[in-house]
Amino acid sequence: MPHTDEPDAVRSGEAFLALCRRRLRFKPTLALAEHWAASFLRMPPGELPGFDPMDAAPLLPHVYILERDGDALRYRVSGESVNDLFFSSHIGKTLSQVVPPAIYSLVAPYFFDVFDLKACIFKGYVIHTGLRAAEFERLLLPVRRNGTLQLLGLLSLSTTSAVRTDEAAPSAVEDGFHFTQIALTDGTITESHIPLHDLPVDDLPFKEHVRQHGPYDLTPEVARKGSETEC
Repeated sequence: MPHTDEPDAVRSGEAFLALCRRRLRFKPTLALAEHWAASFLRMPPGELPGFDPMDAAPLLPHVYILERDGDALRYRVSGESVNDLFFSSHIGKTLSQVVPPAIYSLVAPYFFDVFDLKACIFKGYVIHTGLRAAEFERLLLPVRRNGTLQLLGLLSLSTTSAVRTDEAAPSAVEDGFHFTQIALTDGTITESHIPLHDLPVDDLPFKEHVRQHGPYDLTPEVARKGSETEC
């Protein structure tokens, strides 16, 4: 049964689900949102759902789990689709070792905010295998596993994930990074956007990334295209 004595928790859970159905474009991301929300609404007041990977086996290639390690966030789980973006396994690494240094300070606060019970939808574009522009969509959620608060994330890429086909599916975002947070304590929604011209494109390792992992030449013009921002 959903909580009945803490209406803010019910409202925030319902608001979270409604927000995800309006904003998420990819089937795996929405599937995790619905799975998490169903668990959240069944939990006692003040509790968070856990996450058993076997309960969402089809989503595992897209899933990652981070936990606090002092002032760092460390990967405990990292699915194949997540690893493929960077051509290596993230398990055991910290977020700062995975995210390019030039944008870590821009995106890390949204990951850390999950530990203050704020779910986040993070959208933008990446350079993916073979220099293909790929839209990405991340969902960041708090879960409690083995008594520890952790971040459950899912990465959908347009190169590996199916886009929703229902009438309510939103259109793709414009250039830059887009963040939508919802406080799970009261349902407050906060939105922010970092436009392309405010992203440190020149400092990102575009050419090195492609040089190491593909026989393609990345020109400065291509590097600056809004649809090819590496995350």
